[in-house]
Amino acid sequence: MTGDHALTEDQVVAKQKSSMRTRSLILLVLLVTLSGCIVTYRDFPNATLESLPKDHAPKPLYYHVEPIITKLSDDAEERERAKGFSRVRAGLFMTILPGWYPYFSQVDPIGQPGYHEVGRTLTASVMFSDLIEASHAPEAGVYCYVDFEIREPSLWVSGFLGAQGVAGILTVGLLMPVPAFNLLPYYTGEGGTTVIYKLYRDGQLKQTYRYPITKQGAGWIVLLPFAWLNFFTNDLKDAVRGATLQFLIDAQRDGNL
Repeated sequence: MTGDHALTEDQVVAKQKSSMRTRSLILLVLLVTLSGCIVTYRDFPNATLESLPKDHAPKPLYYHVEPIITKLSDDAEERERAKGFSRVRAGLFMTILPGWYPYFSQVDPIGQPGYHEVGRTLTASVMFSDLIEASHAPEAGVYCYVDFEIREPSLWVSGFLGAQGVAGILTVGLLMPVPAFNLLPYYTGEGGTTVIYKLYRDGQLKQTYRYPITKQGAGWIVLLPFAWLNFFTNDLKDAVRGATLQFLIDAQRDGNL
């Protein structure tokens, strides 16, 4: 090859090194961003749209869904602060430490599919003539307040992963690749969330319905080649949909809808 398009031996070597660096960078990004974990949700109601009552007379429903937060608190102001923090926390852990997703029992992934699924399911049920979002129960009409309660994972798993983080800090970052790349395996079959539906009629609380959802999963870098299995497991959206449909069935049966 001659002319301007010819490459010297040094240029060829430099081009090969640049290509290797690019591939190494891509591999590093994949290792950090891909989830070396497998997660599924279980123990939630398996109600379907076909299970809903067919003779229900559609009426308006006022409702409000609280965002899924990752911090327990009885203080109203602290809960409000936790809402925004939970969204940031979900994004950080799904991006930086995706392999720890099974451990965090109550994380609504990026896009908040769990939070949004309540409204989508209420709409798909076709049980209401109108759906009106309202922060408080009106003086007249039926109102549903939906919240999510944390179910903590086992203390063993919490201590195990906490120790990894502490070890990374105490060694001035030398052991940080352990949690960052999920080098040590762990499994959790406890924790998750409980979806709570509070039904009000004319401003008065009529009944509270609670549906627990268990989050089960394992994390380990060796599981990276099997991450595709997550496309075939139940996700948070599936669990919230099942719980919401079961709530509609139970509330109609009890004469509250």
